Amino acid sequence: MSEIATATRPSYLPGTADFEMERSSIGPVAPADRLALVDVLRGVAILGVLVAYTMWNLGTPPADTWSSAERFVDTTLGILVDAKFVTMFAFLFGAGTAQQWRRIEARGENPIAIHVRRMLFLLVVGALHAVLLRNGDILANYATLGLLLIVARKWPTRRIIFAAIVLAILPYIASIVLRAAHWKLATRPSAVPDVSWRHYWADNLAWLRYWYLTLPLLSWPRIFAIILIGVVADRTRFLTRIAFDRRLALRTLGIALPIAIVSRVAVTLVAGWWSVRQWPMARGVTLDQTYWISAWSLAATYIAAFALLCQRSTWPARLAWLRAVGRMAFTNYLLQAAIVVPVCLALGLFDAVTPTRGLLLALTVAALEIPFSVWWLRRFRYGPVEWLWRRAAYGAGF
Repeated sequence: MSEIATATRPSYLPGTADFEMERSSIGPVAPADRLALVDVLRGVAILGVLVAYTMWNLGTPPADTWSSAERFVDTTLGILVDAKFVTMFAFLFGAGTAQQWRRIEARGENPIAIHVRRMLFLLVVGALHAVLLRNGDILANYATLGLLLIVARKWPTRRIIFAAIVLAILPYIASIVLRAAHWKLATRPSAVPDVSWRHYWADNLAWLRYWYLTLPLLSWPRIFAIILIGVVADRTRFLTRIAFDRRLALRTLGIALPIAIVSRVAVTLVAGWWSVRQWPMARGVTLDQTYWISAWSLAATYIAAFALLCQRSTWPARLAWLRAVGRMAFTNYLLQAAIVVPVCLALGLFDAVTPTRGLLLALTVAALEIPFSVWWLRRFRYGPVEWLWRRAAYGAGF
């Protein structure tokens, strides 16, 4: 990992490895040319998604049965984790896609064919993952949005920003219209007491139907907005600049962290003094949007904080394990459910995962994924699923 510690020059400048790579190569970025910060952030995001998965997606017993310790863990991780790392993942997805387009276009070629192959592979893997293991899968969602992203490829930056703003507020407009029309998109599935594989898959399919009837209208627009902001970030070389520019990192931290704190406090205060009987729709929109502002700004805080760490001479080497997890983010994401679902079925944990159990389960899976990622990348250039993805996108000669 010595290339991380010795990197001192922004890679977008002429004469550097990334610049020359953009001009001469149409394949995937070589490991030595990857920006350390991006891999670290992917590692942070995938481990954060793991915590959110085991904490809030496996079913919990009623909250009134929790101990004070359970409540503390749930509240603390709700503030620090919930929605923050999915936001970071969407941002990195948009930035990475735009970077790939830019590199291919620098060769004078059209990136659409490679992009479509990448998204179709992601869609197929995500669909299988969702049906067999994890109904809350994000891969198929991102693949669908990634295909839609083609429409914005040639848009000017201002139009992209405007579209992101419209998309961010679209779920509220949809909710208002649905409520005014007395139309309910779908009914949440009820709990299934039988925890056998056969009933698990049936329950999984019921939840998939629910998610795909509701999320495209009430959630995907917000995710798409973050992906578009990631595209803008690549156009301005934000990630490359913040990786080397201490002032930019400090300025980002100084803006994002206070907003995250104030908005989170506002959620608590508004929920307390604004009665649910008084203008319920306005109350819901205000609380929800304030919550998302808190999530987005805390995600930006994490990005700035890790940028500052990566700028310190000794820290890139210390974070090599996190970078390894990030370089194998696709593989590690699939491994999460491949480990968690059989364990929950065998031990009867579904709908019985308290906050502390969820946290311990996440730490256990992370304790397996981290050394596995380090071990694998010492022997191979890419993670196993990452290799298949690149093979699908670039062909046998990549």
